[in-house]
Amino acid sequence: MSQPSKSQRDKEIQRSNEAWFAAMFLCIKAIGCILSLAIAFPALSIPALVSLLNTMCYGFYVGTLTAVAFAAGYGTWAALDAKSFATWIVQPVRRRFLMWWRYTRNWESVCALNGLTTRDRERDRTLTPRLRAICIGKHTDTVDLRVVTGQSVNDWQKRVHELAATWRADRLTIRATAPGELRITITRYDVLAQTIPLPRRAVGTNANLAAVTVGITDTYRWWRVPVLGHHLLIAGATGAGKGSVLWSLIAGLAPAVRTGQVRLCVIDPKGGMELGAGAPLFSAFSHDAADHTLELLRRLVEVMHARANRLRGHTRLHTPTPSEPLVVVIVDEMAALTAYVTDRKTRTEIEHLLGLLLSQGRAVGISLIAAIQDPSKDTLPVRQLFTVRIGLRLTEASQTAMVLGQGARDAGAECDLIPDTTPGVGYMMVDGTAEPQRARAFNVTDADIADLTVRFALPRGQSTQSKRDVSDGADEATP
Repeated sequence: MSQPSKSQRDKEIQRSNEAWFAAMFLCIKAIGCILSLAIAFPALSIPALVSLLNTMCYGFYVGTLTAVAFAAGYGTWAALDAKSFATWIVQPVRRRFLMWWRYTRNWESVCALNGLTTRDRERDRTLTPRLRAICIGKHTDTVDLRVVTGQSVNDWQKRVHELAATWRADRLTIRATAPGELRITITRYDVLAQTIPLPRRAVGTNANLAAVTVGITDTYRWWRVPVLGHHLLIAGATGAGKGSVLWSLIAGLAPAVRTGQVRLCVIDPKGGMELGAGAPLFSAFSHDAADHTLELLRRLVEVMHARANRLRGHTRLHTPTPSEPLVVVIVDEMAALTAYVTDRKTRTEIEHLLGLLLSQGRAVGISLIAAIQDPSKDTLPVRQLFTVRIGLRLTEASQTAMVLGQGARDAGAECDLIPDTTPGVGYMMVDGTAEPQRARAFNVTDADIADLTVRFALPRGQSTQSKRDVSDGADEATP
C-alpha cells in the first residue's frame, strides 16, 4: 500500500486539531453554562453540590441520604409557605426556562425569517441583532437588544405584526431606548379587557389637578391625566367611550369642585343627554350650540383677559385657589360648535372664541376639555392647540395620526385596531413625551353619577345657571 503524502498527513492533522479544539470549546461552554446556572440558582446548586461532595467523600449511601434530606426540607418549606417557596425556587427556574424557550433558543432563526439580519459580505458572515436582557413578567415580557449596523427602529416597527404572531402575543410594541438599542414589549394578556369600576372617593379627598386619576394603564397603574396648565382633546368613534373619559375626569375633579378650587363650565350641544345628569356639579351648563353657548364663551374670554391683566408680571402659571379657581370648560362633541352650526356668523365667532381660550387660557387657569368623533381639519381646525390628546377607538389609521401623530402610531398606538368590545380603552400623548400611554377609563354608571352629584355638589349659594358662576368671584369682568 502506498503511504499518504505529506500534504494528506498535514490535512488529517489539521482536521484532528480542529475536532479537538471544537470538543474543548464545547466542554468549556458546557462548564460555563453549568457554572452560570449554579450561580443563578444557589438554592438548588448548593444542595446538589453538598450531596455530590458527600457521595465522593463518604460514599453513595451518605450522598443519597443527604439528597433525600434536602428534598424533604424543601417539600416541608413548600407545604408551610408556598408563596416564599415559589418566589425563591419555582419562579426563578420558570423565568430562566421561559427566557430560553420563548426567545434564546430560536432568536437567530426569528431574526432571519423576519428579515432582521444583515449580511457582511467582506467577512462572509451573517450579522444577527444581539440580545442584551430579557425580563419575564406575569403578563408582559420585555426584550432589550442591540441592532446590527444599518438598522433603525423603523425597520423593526415594520415587523411588529409578524413578530407578534411569532411569539403569540396579544400586543407587541417596539421603542428605542438608546442609539442602536431597542426594547420590545410583548403582552400576552390584556389587563384592560375588563371594565374598571369607579372608585368611591371620600368627600375630603384632595384632587391633584396636575394628575387627575381617570382609570388604569396597561401596566396596571393609575392612569393620571394632567388638567392644570393643559387643554385635552378626546377623539373616538361612536361607542368608543368618550363619555367614560369625560365622566372619569369629572369624578376626578369633583373633590376640587366641592372645595371651590375648580369650576366646571359644561357645553353639551347634543341637548344635554350625556352630561346633563351632572348639573349640580357645574357652575355653568349649556345644552345648545347657539345663543347660550356663545354667551358662555364670551364670558369665559372676558374672565381670561381679566385674569391675564391682573396676573401679568406676577406669575407665569395660575395657581388655583377657592377665590381664583381653575375653570375647566368641557365640550362634548366639539364639531357641533366648529362645523355643524348653520349660522355662519355664529360659527365664526365660536371658532374665534375657542381659539382665544386654547391659545391664551392655559396660563391663567382656564383649561378646555373637548370630545370629538371626527378629528379632521375640517371639523377641528384648532386641534394642534391641545397639549394632551387621547385617542380612543377610531375608524381609520389616518385619524390616529391626526390625533396622536404618525410617530405615536409607529410606536404602537393603533387606535383603529382597538376592538369595539372595550369602550374607554385608548392611548394618551402629552406634548413633550415621545411614547404613547395605553389605558382604560373607569366605567362610570348612572348610580356613580347620582352619588357624585349628592356628595360633591357645588357649595351652597352657587347657582348652576347663574352668570356669575362663569367667573371665579375675583374676576371683575363678570357683572
